[in-house]
Amino acid sequence: MDKQQLSEYYTIFLEDIQKSAADEVRKAYKAHVHSLDDYISAIQEDLFHQAFQYGYEQGLKAAKTTA
Repeated sequence: MDKQQLSEYYTIFLEDIQKSAADEVRKAYKAHVHSLDDYISAIQEDLFHQAFQYGYEQGLKAAKTTA
C-alpha cells in the first residue's frame, strides 16, 4: 500500500465512516476545558497578588529609606 492509497482510505474514513463522539465525551471535554481555564486563571490571579504585594512592600521600604 502506498502513501497515496493510504491517504485516500483516510479521507474516506473521515468523510463516510467516522462517527462523532458521544455526548458524554463532549460534556467531559467541556468540563475539562473549563477546569483548565479556571486553574490557569487562579494561577494568574495568585501571581498578580504576589507581584502586587512585593511591589507594595518595596514601595514602603523605599519610602522609609528616603524619609
